[in-house]
Amino acid sequence: MNAIWLIPAGVIGAAVCAGLPRKIDITKYAIRTDKVKNMIRIAVLSDLHNEDYGENMEKLTVPLMNEHPDLILMPGDMAEERHHQDNTLKMMRAVSHIPSFYSTGNHEEYRRDLPELKKQIAECGVRILSGEAAVTEINGTRLEICGIPCRRRESLFDADEISSLFRTDSYRILLSHRPHWVTLYGNVNCDLVVSGHAHGGQWCIPGTHVGIKAPNQRLFSKYTCGIHDLKKGKLLISRGLVKDYHHIPRLYNNPEIVILTLLPEEQK
Repeated sequence: MNAIWLIPAGVIGAAVCAGLPRKIDITKYAIRTDKVKNMIRIAVLSDLHNEDYGENMEKLTVPLMNEHPDLILMPGDMAEERHHQDNTLKMMRAVSHIPSFYSTGNHEEYRRDLPELKKQIAECGVRILSGEAAVTEINGTRLEICGIPCRRRESLFDADEISSLFRTDSYRILLSHRPHWVTLYGNVNCDLVVSGHAHGGQWCIPGTHVGIKAPNQRLFSKYTCGIHDLKKGKLLISRGLVKDYHHIPRLYNNPEIVILTLLPEEQK
């Protein structure tokens, strides 16, 4: 009887080991828009949770720099709620030569020392957006990037109020941590919403990016990764960078760096 039970236990153990994170995926998307004059490469980093990526965070920063991003967007949970943030700040300092924008996730909002954390992040050269928008010019094209703080409920936000934060007709990007607020985002007058939070569903069906469970979502929800159409724009969801969450490892779901390329409309 004991031997019979050892066989499935071994199979389960092998399946778990095979699914543990082995590397960082570089996931690439492209969007064409008449608001862009020249190609812009945007890196999305989310849900780092102060994860350790080796000395000076080089296991993260080297593959990131190899993609030559023009801009970095961080839609929250780069830090944890209780621990020191040495790894997060090391990473931010290492990419300080690249324009970077950040909005909070739920774990940063849990911190009693959030003002001090924001001060440290700003000292790394990262622009913090919390209910405000900033205009930046990249490769001859103006982008307007807005960030809203992470709140517990979608009903605490109003789509018209968020839309009013934008002041230009440039390509509009909203940083907002929670990906499943698609009703809200669909009514915001912007071109792209960038989110994280779902960790890709934490455990995925092998060979797919179908996540099993994400916070505040049903089983097998589609709002765990990828690009999705909204009424007025698109939603991009990063699977994030943390390797495990509260000691629960990711399975068949590597951490990821997202590279989004904005391209001009094709000439007719």
